[in-house]
Amino acid sequence: MQPTPWYKNFWPWFLIFFPLVAIIGCISLFITAIGNGPDMVVDDYYKKGKAINLELTKFEKAKALYLHGELNVTNERVSFKFTKGDSSNVHVLKLSFYHRTIKAHDFEATLTPNANQEFTALLDEYTPGAYSVFIEPIDGSWKLKENIVLPTAETVLVNPNYK
Repeated sequence: MQPTPWYKNFWPWFLIFFPLVAIIGCISLFITAIGNGPDMVVDDYYKKGKAINLELTKFEKAKALYLHGELNVTNERVSFKFTKGDSSNVHVLKLSFYHRTIKAHDFEATLTPNANQEFTALLDEYTPGAYSVFIEPIDGSWKLKENIVLPTAETVLVNPNYK
């Protein structure tokens, strides 16, 4: 009786299967890791550190003006209304939505006032998730910050306490 060739037996294929699956898995993980690297948050940490003091003074200015407001974000519209504080010389607001983990999902909106003393704008399509929202006038003299999860049906109260 002549022995059968190795490739017609079950056990060699069984023993080859698991290392082959491990190699294919490693290659696919390597390709995924190379293609989806993390975003570089800050290139120059020293300059960013110096800019933090300027940012903190903007938050302190909002606190000194006692600015409070209500933020409403729906799927296609964003609105902001001042409830307290000196907002008399604010003509246009800039809202910056920064996604907490993915820079590609960041977006901005420019809000203009309507007859109800409410600042509104239409939104393009955005990715749902957790965002940090920065509210500031177009001249950048003060700044408010609020953390929000989009989409939301609730009114978000914004106050000048930095979070």
